[in-house]
Amino acid sequence: MAVMNGQKETEEAGSAAGGFRRVALVNVRIESRQRSPVGLLTLAACIQNSADVVIFDPDPDDRQLAEIVAFQPDLVGIGFMTQTRFRALEIHKVLREKLPNARFLLGGVGPTVEPDKTFELFRPDALVVGEGEKALMEIVRTGQFAGIPGVFIPGQPFREAEVFWNLDELPQPAIDRMPDFYRYLCPPGGIRGKWFKSGTPMIMTSRGCPYRCTFCSSHLMFSRKVRRRSVGHVLAEIRHLHDEFGIDAVYFFDDTFNVQREWLQEFCRALENEPYRLTWGCQIRVNLFDVEMGRMMRKAGCVQVDIGVESGSPRVLKAVHKDETVEQIEKAFAACHASGLAPMGTFLVGCPEETWEDVELTKALLRRIKPSFAEFFYLIPYPGSDLYEQAVANRWIVDDSYEGRGMVDRPVLKINFTLDEQIRIRREYFKMMAFRNLSGYFSPAVLWNVATSVRPCMLAAFWKEFRKTRNIRDAMQAYVHALRNYYAAAAGKKARKKP
Repeated sequence: MAVMNGQKETEEAGSAAGGFRRVALVNVRIESRQRSPVGLLTLAACIQNSADVVIFDPDPDDRQLAEIVAFQPDLVGIGFMTQTRFRALEIHKVLREKLPNARFLLGGVGPTVEPDKTFELFRPDALVVGEGEKALMEIVRTGQFAGIPGVFIPGQPFREAEVFWNLDELPQPAIDRMPDFYRYLCPPGGIRGKWFKSGTPMIMTSRGCPYRCTFCSSHLMFSRKVRRRSVGHVLAEIRHLHDEFGIDAVYFFDDTFNVQREWLQEFCRALENEPYRLTWGCQIRVNLFDVEMGRMMRKAGCVQVDIGVESGSPRVLKAVHKDETVEQIEKAFAACHASGLAPMGTFLVGCPEETWEDVELTKALLRRIKPSFAEFFYLIPYPGSDLYEQAVANRWIVDDSYEGRGMVDRPVLKINFTLDEQIRIRREYFKMMAFRNLSGYFSPAVLWNVATSVRPCMLAAFWKEFRKTRNIRDAMQAYVHALRNYYAAAAGKKARKKP
């Protein structure tokens, strides 16, 4: 579709007078289901009184998208990240062909950080850059795109998106607008080493991160100013999940859950007073964490915290602007162990200024802090991040496709290490953590549930991946993905039988 340059053409691209009436919001993913699309659930809640809106989350191998087509929307909104852009292109192409009368709107981190490139690749009717709730509400109400803050169309003036500064003004996620939400409510859940029959839905309590890690671009979406929902607003969502779906575990995926100590204290006290026991996990910053906080969180039901360690080298931490020290990392892990929390550490391979000496420092740190679980990722230069600008300027990028699961599939930067050397470094890290990563799943409850859940499809997935990679960890991931899909399908059959 040609780029629209005038007000009249854009207005004609909208729905009939009175706005859009049937809206399909499409989540784009490339893995088996783990995280419910909280962003789309909130968007749907904002427009559900103005239009018939349904959220779709098609499987990665769904090429026909029959359910979306059958819905016959007049507006299709597709949300995606840079690393899922290739799948978003597939979805957009199929729906364009099968829904010739529908209008297409793109949003999410991917379009936000690269609006011009995204528009050129997709040729949609418009993009939403930044937070999309207020923009989508106006688009649905008017049936038009032009002139709305946050809407990007090449050749037309752009104004920054209007946002909800008070997040309590946002409605609760519209779970009822997602016909297959049950698929997220299946084991094993998203907290490592645990087994939750009702899964672990995702909840976001805040937007924004004040820190400046060079590899992160989330500030372009949510800014560096932290906005937080009130404790009561968050508890209302938890109660709904518990009362309606029997949820007893959740994962909070805020960039930094412990960024405001007073809020966290109030939240933990409130959880202790609830009539149910909630198990939960979250992401934290080590420079804001101590034993007192850890014990407070554990008492309120937290069992695991995810920590972005990145490296054991002060030089590398400084190079990526982590604004944390090795000493703070050590103290935080010690505080986790002392308070009964399982610390999950994530590390990066192939950072700027990283040498073999720094790799050895990271190995030494791993031995000292003893994480309960650990993941090791290749450094990825996501558009919009400071790292991306560095990488372009220094010609570090050797693979800019962003297809597949780049952070775990393959290195895409060549700074001080060759690609083969990065693969070797990551393999050595994993060997160091192999026993700890596996032993975290050796509780009697988890072993029993895994043993009683074995199906031929899971064994086949395990063997297929192991033959391809000769990597036990990748094979185990394939097994868990197959397990999750099996339970999700079973949950779907059960849901369809209900009157």
